Amino acid sequence: MRKRQTMRSRFEVSTEGMRELQSGRAPWQLAKELVSNAWDEETTLCKVDLYSIASRTAYLSVYDNGRGFKDIRDAWTLMGHTDKRLDPEVRGRFNIGEKEILSIAQEAKITTSGKVITFPREGGRHVTKDYRNQEGTLVEVWLTWGTNQVREVAERLKCMLVPQGVTYLVNGETVFPENPFKEVEATLETVLQDRAGEPMTTARRKAKVELYRLSNHGKPQLYEMGVPVQAMDCPYSVNVMQKIPLPPNRDTVKDSYLQDIYTLVLNATAEEVTDAAANWTRVAVEDKDVSPEAVKTIIRKRYGDKVALWSSDTRSNEKAMLAGYAIVNGRTLSEREREVFGNHGILHTSDVFPINYVHTDSLLEEQLTDGMRRVRVYAKQLYRGLFGRELRVSFYSNPHIGDAADFGYGEVSFNVGSLGRAWFDAIGEKATSLLLHEFAHTRGVGHEPSYYRSLEELAGRAVHLALERPDVFKVDGG
Repeated sequence: MRKRQTMRSRFEVSTEGMRELQSGRAPWQLAKELVSNAWDEETTLCKVDLYSIASRTAYLSVYDNGRGFKDIRDAWTLMGHTDKRLDPEVRGRFNIGEKEILSIAQEAKITTSGKVITFPREGGRHVTKDYRNQEGTLVEVWLTWGTNQVREVAERLKCMLVPQGVTYLVNGETVFPENPFKEVEATLETVLQDRAGEPMTTARRKAKVELYRLSNHGKPQLYEMGVPVQAMDCPYSVNVMQKIPLPPNRDTVKDSYLQDIYTLVLNATAEEVTDAAANWTRVAVEDKDVSPEAVKTIIRKRYGDKVALWSSDTRSNEKAMLAGYAIVNGRTLSEREREVFGNHGILHTSDVFPINYVHTDSLLEEQLTDGMRRVRVYAKQLYRGLFGRELRVSFYSNPHIGDAADFGYGEVSFNVGSLGRAWFDAIGEKATSLLLHEFAHTRGVGHEPSYYRSLEELAGRAVHLALERPDVFKVDGG
């Protein structure tokens, strides 16, 4: 094995400077590092005692029955080498956790491996031998925490996810290990060191991930092997059973990593999702690893079973709406959402209801019935009365097109194949309704608001036209 190179120290660390940096952090974030260190030591017992001893003075101790400090200098050396960097399934890597809380303590004491290191109020440190205490490690700190801070820290420490096989007590109360409601395996980014002396690198590695319902944990949290890292938006707490890429403060992750977490949660719980439009589901849907089944479930929960994307073909949009489809405007989705939804089930209305724009020849005059000729006269009279212009009228027959009629550029075309020849035998409400429907497209091609305003105006004008010129609505012959 290659020998790890060492060098003389180039730096000194200012305790006061470190105190200033750490004093603004939440007290429980500092305390949790002592518990995290204890759990990494193959311990079967971890005891935390925290209580106020004066109005602004608190006592905190964390004991574990693990192996104790391998190198006593780790108690005061920042960023020193640690074998924890070689194992992705232990929590430590920075060799800084207990030093953070020591920097803000009034005084402290660490008893481990037959030695006692004291950090007195006036500064500095003292190391003495204590052969009576050979097992485990006891860290004791005296802090300027008030009663509310003490209460909050104790409650937060009870919300850690206790490893199986560890007896964990907080102020004499046993915090029992919980069973996740679901376990999955996922490939996630982690950090590790291949060999001592080499740099730590990031890699993607398969790991077990545990999902917990909130129960007593309050807001959902992301955990690294039972140690809380940060709050999350999704409805579950997530415990990753390997190192999470973290900064030294160990209290936040990159957006891309959080997206990976949301994606694995969605893949595992899509059927349980109650808010399919929640921000975390939208983030997950955009991930390259989201499963097709999860996407389809979110589409169904968000829009229903009948859904299509808005199309530039307004006639297809109209058909989709009449068929009861939810029409999704692409502008309400991100570019990636549109791509994913399109790949996994949402078609454009033009794909669901394609319009056959192939030219269909108009019927010849000798092919028209007397009823068609009367409807032609009626349509011309009504259009002239409403708009003061002439209307062209034609007829075609295409039973494969569902449209009853088309209107555009001053011409209305009736689809005999859709209406049936008998429809033209009587001129009444149905004929007037269809004509007004088509004439309203002078302002709106589809069924957008401008179309409905146009239809309202035409209905009002048609009523008054019937009162003022009833002859417009009478047809003697074709």
